[in-house]
Amino acid sequence: MTGTMRDTTFGRRRGLWCGLTLVLLGLPAFLGPPMALLLALAAIAAVLATLVRWPSEGVSPSRPLGRVTVIRAGYAVAGVSLAVDLGYRGQQGLTLLWMPFEFAALLVLTARLVRRASRPVLPATLLAVTSLVLPLRFTVRNPESGANGSLLMVVLTLVPVICAIGIGMRLRGTDTRNRQAVLDARRNQRLHMARVLHDFVAHELTGMVLEVQAARTTAYAPEEYDAFLARLEESGLRALDQMDRTLDTLRQAEQLPAHGSAAKEPDQAPTRVHGLVDLPDLTARFSESTSIPTRLDLDEALVDALRREIDETAYTLVLEALTNVRRHAAGAASVRVSARRDAEARLCVQVTDDGGQSSPLVEDREGGGTGLAGLDERFALLGGALEAGPDGTGWQVTGTLPLLQRLDAAG
Repeated sequence: MTGTMRDTTFGRRRGLWCGLTLVLLGLPAFLGPPMALLLALAAIAAVLATLVRWPSEGVSPSRPLGRVTVIRAGYAVAGVSLAVDLGYRGQQGLTLLWMPFEFAALLVLTARLVRRASRPVLPATLLAVTSLVLPLRFTVRNPESGANGSLLMVVLTLVPVICAIGIGMRLRGTDTRNRQAVLDARRNQRLHMARVLHDFVAHELTGMVLEVQAARTTAYAPEEYDAFLARLEESGLRALDQMDRTLDTLRQAEQLPAHGSAAKEPDQAPTRVHGLVDLPDLTARFSESTSIPTRLDLDEALVDALRREIDETAYTLVLEALTNVRRHAAGAASVRVSARRDAEARLCVQVTDDGGQSSPLVEDREGGGTGLAGLDERFALLGGALEAGPDGTGWQVTGTLPLLQRLDAAG
């Protein structure tokens, strides 16, 4: 069922309940004395105010009821109820016929205002006071009740009024937490998408740019030129594939399941998770595109044995370090990549180059420099640590992570 169909169905149900309210509460008034119409009017106004779906504050006045918000409806209901309290001069027994409906509606409207209104103090206080004095409509003019009876009714009424305010405050707090959770989820999703674009797409684009820079300064032989174009094509296709997967993730996040149906897992994850299993392919591509011999020392027992976040972060460290070698140490003679357990039984990922520092072939672009900083935050969140610094004539990046095994692997 689509959102429009749900709104239409709920709108019809609300209309039905509003019609029943008018009939059930209004019809008895026509069978009694004229003053009974005042009691029915107050009860009908209060009940309808709880049934109508009032627009939120600040909506366009062009919409139906656009100028009447729930706050204005609360003021109107309180005004009508208090006016009937002061103006009713009919039989006291008649007030008991409509009073329970009006009182219950006032409590619901009070809780609704506390929950929904941006500034609920004044309207909710007015409705609470209206609820407290409502029983006085019967007791003040009833000689048998006296002052003690009126005071007792006010005290008894105070309990449900406080409960209504408490329920409204609790729901308001829940709504606030839910809104904040949605904002945090959206922020985390944006950060994840930014990391994907930085880690994977930027890596491929950096390799393409540096190869083009090299081609501008050194002419390729015909057979080398074909290989050069093939590498550019493969890098471009990988970057486009990752961007497509990232966009698919954003689109699927907006496609909520139908009302009342369970969410289904997609047949294929929109963003591919890279891990230690992809390191051989990554290092081979790096060595081929840069002509820098790259040695990989990988503990095969760790492959496909770690949790997703640990596995992906380890791969991202190697990807970022190799990207920095492309940009800042293009003249390196060798690169070593290691992913093994250390002496403390933690995952230790290390990328070391032997130097060969060289200036960029063309002027380097502005920006960047956030890769290692972002990685450092990710390692810290996972209980690990990241270090980067000189190693002899070269540079070394070392990251340690706890060996959190996958649930299925842990058994």
